[in-house]
Amino acid sequence: MHVTDALTAEPPGAVVRDLRTRTLDLRLVSTSAGSDALVTETFWPPGMLGVSAADGHPHPDLTVTDLVREPADIAALLDDAAATGTAGSFELTRGYHQARHDGGSWTVFTLRDVNVDEVAALVRTEGRVTLVRPPTDLGDRWLTRVVRDIATRVAKAEGSLVLHSSAFVHDDGAHLVIGDSGAGKSTTAVALARLLPGGGWMGNDRIHLDRAADDYTVTACPLPLAINKGSLDVMGIADFADWPVRAGFPPPGSDWDQLHGEDKLKLSSREVHRHLGVPVVPRAALAGVILPRIDLTASYRSEPADPAHTAEVVRRNCFSLEDNLYGEDWLGVPVRSRSEPPSVDDFLAHLAKLPVLRCTLSGADDVTRLAGDFRAAARR
Repeated sequence: MHVTDALTAEPPGAVVRDLRTRTLDLRLVSTSAGSDALVTETFWPPGMLGVSAADGHPHPDLTVTDLVREPADIAALLDDAAATGTAGSFELTRGYHQARHDGGSWTVFTLRDVNVDEVAALVRTEGRVTLVRPPTDLGDRWLTRVVRDIATRVAKAEGSLVLHSSAFVHDDGAHLVIGDSGAGKSTTAVALARLLPGGGWMGNDRIHLDRAADDYTVTACPLPLAINKGSLDVMGIADFADWPVRAGFPPPGSDWDQLHGEDKLKLSSREVHRHLGVPVVPRAALAGVILPRIDLTASYRSEPADPAHTAEVVRRNCFSLEDNLYGEDWLGVPVRSRSEPPSVDDFLAHLAKLPVLRCTLSGADDVTRLAGDFRAAARR
């Protein structure tokens, strides 16, 4: 396979899907049922990360074509790019560099997941990117990854403040759950979404905030909910053994049964809705913040957070300052308008008007107590 083949390839029988990604008109072209299904599963419900279905674009801003090819064809494409282009490198994710080759009207990027040796490629030209990847489960994920990268870059370019946070909804308002890795963000957010009347879950690990006048709108980023058995125990969930999970359960010998284990069960937003029984809300107005800590040896604690502690946790978990997931904008995402995100100081000043709770949890009973304390604080 040559680079020119990828530039002109129009796969017969492909499914064409048009999306609106905030202000960007995006078209996806794929013959892979697995790849198309994963996009649907990930960007659900509509509005997750600002991505929703569109009726059709006469002139999309960007077209992403998903080509399924055998490894030998991908190797031949990369060899052709190396023979005819100028060698360089790019930052696929933060601190993770891969090879690129620049031709007169194209750039070919080598794609390799940080944990797997399987190789794919992406060819970028004006208004189009073409994925060339093997017919595997990992290959099916590249289309979703590219869409998420595009949507994130549009959001950040248009002024989103990005926090290392989970979130849940109560009385139509979004409540951020902010903390370091292992603090219990996911556990607290899902547990309260399940316990509170009319509650809903928003997202895991990355939350976008957009300022409009004197308010902030919270938008969820569709990363999988990564959760371990210890967190399920804290929530009192024991019937998970028979859950059908797309990503599968962690293998025997993993540490997912520990509260702070690195190996975790990963659930899409649809699976959170299906297995944990909570509505998923993609977008809501900011109404408050919880700063959690899970410690199985500690006593329950819940109190208003002092401003100094709030500022310390928020600054340490602001991905707008340094996002550890995204590297350079190697896709060259077209953006119509750009805005600076609100400063962390402005965001902290806004939080001073909202309820901000600091809590310590050690088990299912503590989560129930927190739900009651949260409702009392939210009413004040």
